[in-house]
Amino acid sequence: MEVEEIRVRDRLKTRGLKNKGIVEILENPKTGDFVVIVGKSIRREWGIFNLPEGMWRIKCSREEVLDVVKDFLVNKVLVG
Repeated sequence: MEVEEIRVRDRLKTRGLKNKGIVEILENPKTGDFVVIVGKSIRREWGIFNLPEGMWRIKCSREEVLDVVKDFLVNKVLVG
């Protein structure tokens, strides 16, 4: 595994790669709960819009975030 910090322009250079999914991790400041948004296989529609094939919202505690992300990556995003 190779990990490196990148800048926005480095992210733009990844345009030629196939998008398998997006994971967002959000925190509700009022309750301290976390919301994980998982999108699968972003595809381009009509040359303008980027739409996911599927999206899920998972509400969980801080301790559950890692397990939730792992389960959805294995069972939804990386399948096939």
